[in-house]
Formats: sequence, C-alpha cells, structure tokens
Amino acid sequence: MKVTIKSLFVAAGLLFAGMANGQTIQQGLTQLDGDQPLKAKTTFESIVKAAPTAENYYYLGYALLRSGQLEAAKANFEKGITADVKYPLNTVGLGTILLAEKNLSGAKAIFDKVLLDTKSKNADVLYRIAEAYTLFDHTNDPGEAIRLIALIAEKTKKPLTAEQWMVQGDAYLLKNDGGPAVSAYDQSVFTSKTAKALLKIGVVYLRGKNYQQTVNSYQQSFEADSSYAPYYKRMGEYYIIFNRYKQAASYFRKYVEKAEASPLILLETAKLMFLAKDYAGALEYIKQAEAGGARDNDVFRMNGYSLIEMGKCKEGIDNLELMVKAGVKPYFLDNVYFAKGYQCVGNDSLAVHYFEQAAPLDTNNNHYASISSIRYKQKKYAESATAALKAIDWKNAKKQALASKDWNDVAMAQYFMTAYTPREDTLRRASLGLAADSSFAKAIAINDKWPAFQIFRARTNNYIDFTGTKWLAQPHYEKFLAAVDAQKADASSKYTPNKEQLYEAYRYLVGYHNTVTKDLAKVQEFVTKAVEIKTEDPDKLKEILNPTPAAPATPAKPATPAKPTKK
Repeated sequence: MKVTIKSLFVAAGLLFAGMANGQTIQQGLTQLDGDQPLKAKTTFESIVKAAPTAENYYYLGYALLRSGQLEAAKANFEKGITADVKYPLNTVGLGTILLAEKNLSGAKAIFDKVLLDTKSKNADVLYRIAEAYTLFDHTNDPGEAIRLIALIAEKTKKPLTAEQWMVQGDAYLLKNDGGPAVSAYDQSVFTSKTAKALLKIGVVYLRGKNYQQTVNSYQQSFEADSSYAPYYKRMGEYYIIFNRYKQAASYFRKYVEKAEASPLILLETAKLMFLAKDYAGALEYIKQAEAGGARDNDVFRMNGYSLIEMGKCKEGIDNLELMVKAGVKPYFLDNVYFAKGYQCVGNDSLAVHYFEQAAPLDTNNNHYASISSIRYKQKKYAESATAALKAIDWKNAKKQALASKDWNDVAMAQYFMTAYTPREDTLRRASLGLAADSSFAKAIAINDKWPAFQIFRARTNNYIDFTGTKWLAQPHYEKFLAAVDAQKADASSKYTPNKEQLYEAYRYLVGYHNTVTKDLAKVQEFVTKAVEIKTEDPDKLKEILNPTPAAPATPAKPATPAKPTKK
C-alpha cells in the first residue's frame, strides 16, 4: 500500500512539474519570438536545472540555436540525446545546426533518418524539421517544409496548430507566393490570434507594396500585444521605405526598449539606425554592442560609414583602412564611402578612383554623376563628359526619367572642350561645338525656362560659327532673353539676371540687326538696353553702334562663366 501511495505522489509530482514546465516553456518561446534571447536562455536554463530531461535540453538548445550560439546549442542537444536517445527532437536540433552551418546535404541525411525512424507520424518532428527548412537564407527548402506540414494533418488527422500554420506561411513567403502565405497566416490568427502572425501578414503585404494593408496588419499586431518588440522594428523599416528617417529611428529606439539590449540586438539595431540616417545613434549602439562583446565585420563599416556621413571623414577613412588591414571581404559600398571620405578631405583623385570601382557594381546609386562633377572641377572636361554620358546611360538602363541637369552636365563639359580647342583646329572645334549644341538642345527640351541653358547654347554656336558670318547664335540669344523675361514675371522664381550675360546678348543682337536685318529700331532698342548696363564706357558705346562686320560679338572667354545648374 505504501508503495502504491508513494507512486501516486511521484506521478502527481511529475504531472505538476510537467504542467509548470509546459507553461514556462511557452514563456521561453514567447521571449524568444519577442527578441529577448537572454531572457529565453535564462528561462530554459532554469527549466533544465529543475528537470534535466531530453525535452528540456532540446528547448534550451533550440533557444541557443535561434540566437546563433551553435556550439552551446549542439552541446545541449547531445545532452538531451544522452538523457533519452528515443526522444527525437534533439537529433532534429543537430540537423538544424548543420543547416545553420550551410551543410544542407548533411542536415537532410539526419532529417530523413529521423522521419524514417518515426514513420513520419510524429507531429513535433514534422513541424520542427519543416521549421528548420525555413530558418536560414542559404539552406532553406520551402517546398519540403510545405510537404512536411501537410503530412502533419494527413498522418495525425488533427488540425494544425497556430505555430504550424505559421511555418507553412513562412515557407510560402520564401517562395514569394503571397496569397497562400497570407492564407496560412490567417489560419494561424484564427487558431490563436497572436501579434507574431498578424505582423507576418503585414510583411507579405509590404512585399506586394500594398502599403495600406501593411499598416492595417501592423496596427492589429500592436493591438494584440503592444509589448511585442518585432512590431517596432518592422514599423521602423516601413518608414525607411518612404524616407521618413526620423520616425524610423524613433521606432528602432523603441524596439531596443521592448526587446532586449543584448549585444547582438544592439549591433543589429546599430545597422538599422544607419539605414535610418541616424548616424550618431548608430555609433552609440555600436559602442554599447562592443562593450558587451558583440562585434562583426560590419562594425568597421558602420563606424567608418557613419563617421563619414557625419563629416568626420578622416576618422571614417581610418576605420575603413582598419577593415582592409583586418582582411575583411570587400563590399562595393566600401568603395563608395572611401570615395565620399576622400572627396570630403579634398583628395579628388582618390575619390574618383573609388567611385570608378563602385560605379559598375552599385545598382542603387549613380556614381558616374559624381565622377563627372569631380572631373569638371579638375577641368578634365573630356573625362567629365564621358562620365556624364555614362550617368545618362545608367539612368536609361534603370528606366529613370532624365532631368535637364543630366544633359547640361554633358553639354557644359563639351562646351569647355570646344572653348579650349585652338582656333586653328577649326574642324575639331566645330565638331565638338556641334556635340555640345546637341546636348544643350536635349537639356532645353526638358526645361526651356532656365536662361543659363540658352546663353551657353548661344556661346557654343559662336564657336561653331568660327568665321563670325553665319550669326548662328542669334536665335539662342533671343530665347535667352525670353527666358529671362519669363523668370522675372514668375513671382515664385528666385532667378537673378546676370547683367554681363544680358549685355553680351544685347551687344550680339545689335550686331545681328545692324548687319543682317538692317532693322534700325531693333538696333536702337538693344543699344539702349546695353548702355543701361554699361554707361561708363563711351568707346564701348561706339563699338556697339558701329560693330565690325567681320567680328560680330566675340563671346566671353570660356573659363570665365560659372557652371549653371538647374533651378
């Protein structure tokens, strides 16, 4: 009788412990999903200490695996196997570690053996292997994950749990199959309305650029559990899409408050803060992450990039140099920031070198425009023109609309190439001038209201008209004056007329009408306007009234005018 009573007490105690541990296991899993890995680890360690069973070792190993501590995870899975070799999930855990290590074939061999041993009838095994196939970028197999989840219902004849539906949704999302993914997540919500599933639905809508539905789902996630940290992270990422960086950074800070300020999460948040253009915040979180022992190759990058963005360019370059010396695998953005850094400290030659390395690889940014600008500043006009044309080719390939400035950058470089070609080389000068004229025409076709485009086209035609007898610049000076008048009439315009340019146009048109049209009224009109600008030089007035027929209106020296920019 005593034995029976004792056995009953033991059985009751084990049952109670199992219920308590079951609740605590769920608590640990919730912490893990809420980006609180250290809390989850502590929770599962306490469970193992209280009851070192195969199941409890598995969950501790699982928590460590999810937080990237592969060796510690492996050790716990092996302890779980020692505790009970027949409990299959620890073996599944070892296979999942192989997936994390990019050993897909080794993992599959382990999984196939476990499935064979359990006759594909163990729902937990099917679920955890399916989940494993969705966890890692380089070794996922969404098709197999979907097959295994389907087997759960087929073999057990029981409805799927909320977590099992969620894994099915994750698998479809990996396949970029949004409809079935949302359906699976909806089933998860129907089974158990969780912030996690609602947030995942929002992620699917975000990929489909259905922004209203994204926000609606995110809001529902918040309403289900306002303490769920990943919500704040996703909202920050959402605002980055719309360049609302201040709001994004605010959400990332809340994410750290709601999640766990573990070194790895701080490091990840530092990278998000950088994307949100909160460079001081990025440096702050990097410092905290490093103090906690978290460091990866991106630390060099984030320090270097952020310092350069903050104008501390020498320090930024030094960090990038440390990265190179450490043998970190190069990334094209490294060249971009080396270029920005060297441009910032005034080393244009090195800036161009790095921009040229980055330009063919960066599909998001048009670095050829920066190369053109630097070469223009260096008065290397041929190289500037070549780079500006490549910048246009880049935009065309991306199907981006061209701005008038794109063609003006080409035209201005070609203009100075023309201007600095010796007069004696008349054919080359005319050829270069025609190319510049064509480029100015394309800029004007996009924006015919900016006066500077017109006057430089007029000057270009003066170079083409090397004999000074064809008066090719006349229509362009007329259009320049019309554009000036239009800017004056526009109350919103900030354009200030350039008196030297006006004088140049009036003087040329005096010569044109005095020589070609013989329209004395026009001659007098433009003489009057010219004299209003320059009244101090009587001899200049005589020159205007009596222009030399063979040399009508020589343009100003090409090096004098500043490069115009689009308003």
